[in-house]
Amino acid sequence: MSYITDRYTLNKLPGQSLAVVECGIQICHPGHTTPPLCYRDYSAHFILEGKGIYELEGKKYHLGPGEGFLITPGTDCTYAADHREPWRYIYASFRGIDDIALVHNAGLSEAAVTFSFDLAETEPLLYAMHAAGKKNEARGYDVTGWFLLIMSRLVAKNLEQPPSGERYIRRVKQYVEDNFPFPITVNSMAAHVGLERSYLYKLFLQQEGVPPSRYLQQYRLTRAAELLRDGRLSVAEVAEAVGFSDLSYFYRAFRKHYGVTPKQFCEFAE
Repeated sequence: MSYITDRYTLNKLPGQSLAVVECGIQICHPGHTTPPLCYRDYSAHFILEGKGIYELEGKKYHLGPGEGFLITPGTDCTYAADHREPWRYIYASFRGIDDIALVHNAGLSEAAVTFSFDLAETEPLLYAMHAAGKKNEARGYDVTGWFLLIMSRLVAKNLEQPPSGERYIRRVKQYVEDNFPFPITVNSMAAHVGLERSYLYKLFLQQEGVPPSRYLQQYRLTRAAELLRDGRLSVAEVAEAVGFSDLSYFYRAFRKHYGVTPKQFCEFAE
């Protein structure tokens, strides 16, 4: 076996608005990988030591101590321990009518699945939650109590974050950075952060001075310039690498932005 686990299943009692249904600690051996699974409940994983990768819908999140990730119901994901510094983490799976509200108030969602926490402050609470699960003396209420205390730290941290508009812009920028080579659109940007397209358009004009489509194009052109300076790819290869499927359109957009064609830019960069 490529991991050591100590987990406990708890029954959600009738009338509970939120309950931890499983909690455990897992010590992984180098490279241990959890196979792709579709989870029924929310599950929050808190990394205590080591490193690993959480992969969700083609995106990879490299995480270490004091960081964590959220698994949301109905999504296929996998996660793997680092080959040199495998991680150890404590997790809690939870469900109930208040689960979505708790996740939202902690600043998490299907689009924002990673978080950070104060390791020194939170580690004792995590072990207390795990110990309560092992004893199972209060039919899960004590486990849920410790879990809510842990999550309250994330909620408090989220309330200290910049206004929601700034957070949405930051998340869209990260989405662009992670996906610019692919055929993303303003609609996909808006869907990623759970906003209406028109509202996202308004936010970008207010805070960036350009619409989201212009921001995406400018980002792609900036990355194209970096690749052209590098000189290892042809102009056509650069265009494809940064998300332009139409080479002639790439030429026009690049010349409009930089005042020279991509080939001229390459000559200047030599």
